[in-house]
Amino acid sequence: MKKIISVFLILSMILMMFVIPVDSYASQTKETVKVNVDGTEYDVKVLNHDYDNNMYISLNDMALALKDTKRAYEVEWTSKDGQTCIVLKEGSTTKEDDADKESSDTDSEKTESDETDDNKVNFTRKRFLINIGGNDYSFYMIPVSDKDSKDCYVNLGEFALATNMDVSCYDNEVYINSKGQFDFNKYDLLGSGIPYMADSCLVGDATTGTIYYSENADEVVAIASTTKLMTYLIIREAILDGRLSESDMVTFSEEASEISKSSNGVIRVEPGQTAYITDVIKGMLICSSNECSLALAEKLCTSEEAFVELMNQKAVSIGLSGDVRFYNPHGLPIYEDDVLTTKKQNHLTANDMFKLSSYILDKHPEITDITSIKKTKLESLNNFEAVNTNILLYNVPGCVGLKTGTTDKAQSCLVSAYETEDGAGNTHYIVTIVYGAENNQMQSYTSLVLMRYGIQRYNTLTLGLVPDSGKPQEIPEDLEGLIGAVVNTARRNAK
Repeated sequence: MKKIISVFLILSMILMMFVIPVDSYASQTKETVKVNVDGTEYDVKVLNHDYDNNMYISLNDMALALKDTKRAYEVEWTSKDGQTCIVLKEGSTTKEDDADKESSDTDSEKTESDETDDNKVNFTRKRFLINIGGNDYSFYMIPVSDKDSKDCYVNLGEFALATNMDVSCYDNEVYINSKGQFDFNKYDLLGSGIPYMADSCLVGDATTGTIYYSENADEVVAIASTTKLMTYLIIREAILDGRLSESDMVTFSEEASEISKSSNGVIRVEPGQTAYITDVIKGMLICSSNECSLALAEKLCTSEEAFVELMNQKAVSIGLSGDVRFYNPHGLPIYEDDVLTTKKQNHLTANDMFKLSSYILDKHPEITDITSIKKTKLESLNNFEAVNTNILLYNVPGCVGLKTGTTDKAQSCLVSAYETEDGAGNTHYIVTIVYGAENNQMQSYTSLVLMRYGIQRYNTLTLGLVPDSGKPQEIPEDLEGLIGAVVNTARRNAK
């Protein structure tokens, strides 16, 4: 009898969990925080997405807070290439008492994150273009509209990076120095926890081999579609030595067609269908077509297995570690044909990918002519519109690629490159590598922060341009010094 009662109580508790509302990680309502702009406080609406302190801040309210500074802007809603675009126009005539009226003039219809009761909102992130200072950025933002106003909430960190403002947050209050620029040093990076938002990461100057920062860079990770950088290298060298030609046609096999029609397919192709090799390469690098990767491998070699052998041989010849192993030319998982099925994936380390990227950018920099393309039509592939999934192409002016990747094991990955010059006019590439981010937004955000840090370190070490922020540029050597530096930074930001 006691056992029956115990089981009944357990079942009752489980049922109550579904019936009685449980507090979520973060508030589902608008909140207000104090934003201190050059010493003056403003109340600004924010939303916390999923978790506390994942702060999304109102663009309309920030316009009011910055209206008397050199960073003043007005919010204008428009569209570009069929995508909703928000333009932050320099200068402002917006006044606090007519802000609602001005924003309602552009409100034509409700978005899917319309308000419900009072301040409660549905947290639906959508990817928007946001134009700041003439540059297009691409962020996942939260649109909110009602009958009287239209607004959009942007992640505070991304807003600070895009506007290049000196923004800090301490004790639930935001501090903005409108005259300063966004900058941070290595202990700021560590204190923020940004490096730990991925399994491994690295940023450095691929031209000189200087690594500015890395975390778990020797850890072996699944690399998903970043595999296609090695595939490109093999194909490009085959073109240069005459084994292939840029005028060649590529024929899609039955196996490639099967991939195209599966959940892993990108460009639908039929067995025997042909396309120019230049379009097939673009399909592989821009929109990460797995069927294009396999077709290129089969074009060069008698079989996929023979091409994979070339990949692994190339890894050895350019000095990659023994941790590198390729099983296919595209990065999809491979299931073993056995009773106890196992799943294998291409793998290496962030250090290996840095060496591979450095080699490609040194020997074949023309890859960036393809990987920097945001959108294009592949004429010989039924005019397929290839769209690049690397958001850093929008968010870092000067970014030239290189490759995204996603599988369940690898999670969200990105290898990106930024092109710049030194004082002598020599080209340098700052390469950022992020493996194992939990989703695409965390991958792009982590990459964005690391890339900005890498650019800043390059400007300091190579060009001698030291940010005038009063912050030390090097990380203290001991733990006590690190803790002291973080505490001092927090105190300084709290003033």
